[in-house]
Amino acid sequence: MSERIIKVAIIGSNGKMGQLANIVVESMPNCSIVARINRHDDLDAVLKSTKPDIAIELTSHESVRANAHTIITNNVCPIIGSSGLKPADIEALSLLCTNNKMGGVIAPNFSVGMALISKMAKDLKQYYDEFSIVEFHHAAKKDKPSGTARYTSQLLGVDEKDICSIRSNGFVAKQQLYVSSPGERILIDHENFDRSSFSKGISLCVNKVLSLDNLVVGLENIL
Repeated sequence: MSERIIKVAIIGSNGKMGQLANIVVESMPNCSIVARINRHDDLDAVLKSTKPDIAIELTSHESVRANAHTIITNNVCPIIGSSGLKPADIEALSLLCTNNKMGGVIAPNFSVGMALISKMAKDLKQYYDEFSIVEFHHAAKKDKPSGTARYTSQLLGVDEKDICSIRSNGFVAKQQLYVSSPGERILIDHENFDRSSFSKGISLCVNKVLSLDNLVVGLENIL
């Protein structure tokens, strides 16, 4: 019996992350891209006509909330890589997934390296209480702080206002986490200097999301 082909829609397919998602999904023998959706397309109409199993949302913080709601109400499993969702938004989307008896993934970062650091952060929180976060992104990134840094701050109980955000040419994504206590300091420094480093996380989400029965926040929770 042949393996079922997973039908995938990519929202924001013309963007840098969208172009990467195209390459990743096209390379997966168990997947087929049924829709490449961009800013001026009618998302609801395209989802209804193409009926994908999964939609990868890679747009912006301005549109992610509405797009995520449209995806889930069409009974399509969301993989959300865009930043900008507030805790109340995530709670509402999670409830919508539960009511529709479906799963989804919100990935603040598709890097497996950052996912492992998020796992480590949960352990650090048990023994330390002084943390500082510095995040660097390319000059064109509009939101401050980044979704990754906000997620790290939530794991550690750091006030979002205390995150240091730097926007400069020459960066893709970089985060430094300082952990301090009397007489010692830990520095966890992670950098994505090429977007290809997000490929493994995207393929992992695509292969796992259909087996989920709830909305999972954080790539580390499906490793």
